[in-house]
Amino acid sequence: MPIITVPAERPPVALRRMCVDDVPMLLALESDPEVMRYSTGVKPATEARRRELLDWLREAPGKLGHWAVVADGDAVGWASLTPLPGTDRIQLAYRLQRRAWGRGCATAAGRQLCDYAWRMLDVAALSAVAWPDNLASRRVLEKLGFVQAGTETHYGRDTVAYLLPRPASA
Repeated sequence: MPIITVPAERPPVALRRMCVDDVPMLLALESDPEVMRYSTGVKPATEARRRELLDWLREAPGKLGHWAVVADGDAVGWASLTPLPGTDRIQLAYRLQRRAWGRGCATAAGRQLCDYAWRMLDVAALSAVAWPDNLASRRVLEKLGFVQAGTETHYGRDTVAYLLPRPASA
């Protein structure tokens, strides 16, 4: 069941909690070199990786976690609110199939999760990180209102760190 649907977006994007049925989509995402170019690298679709993904889906129980990004009735990627490793901050992250790129899906999903965070989480700000050369992801974060907060090392790389302060109205 979607937590939110934004019908004004093109295409309409809904979020729902990820489940075991999403693992094949996750394996396909991770085995696509173009999708993984600005991430942690291609991961082969093995049985061991399938088990790791099942564990990943259970990592952040409660109000945090991973949501499937659904466009045109199909899961086209994921978005998450999870602890940013090595910090006391909550991060917004997302990854989409190539067919969803350039369609506003990441922005719509990010907007929905930010709105959810302000309603459900007691945090002063949200964080996000992007590889410096991942200009598309950085544009999404800036459209959502995130501001650059310097560079930090995460996931074994230098990243551009972003912060989105809680709105006064939230």
